[in-house]
Amino acid sequence: MRTYVRMIFHSEGADPAKVLDAMRSVGFEESMGMHDFVYRWKDRAAIDEVIHLVTTMHASLKGLDVSYEITTIA
Repeated sequence: MRTYVRMIFHSEGADPAKVLDAMRSVGFEESMGMHDFVYRWKDRAAIDEVIHLVTTMHASLKGLDVSYEITTIA
């Protein structure tokens, strides 16, 4: 199971390196292609666990002024 994040940056937002640090601190890895980051679950996760991960990610991105799109695939 994986959770993917696609980031949308703009010139008034944080430096992409700061976003990378924030995402790594939550457990995401950078990815190439359609998505910018991926979280690789060890086991199949319940929806509550996915929501908890996304809430933690959201908090770590607060103030960085980026937009994101999330996709989780079982």
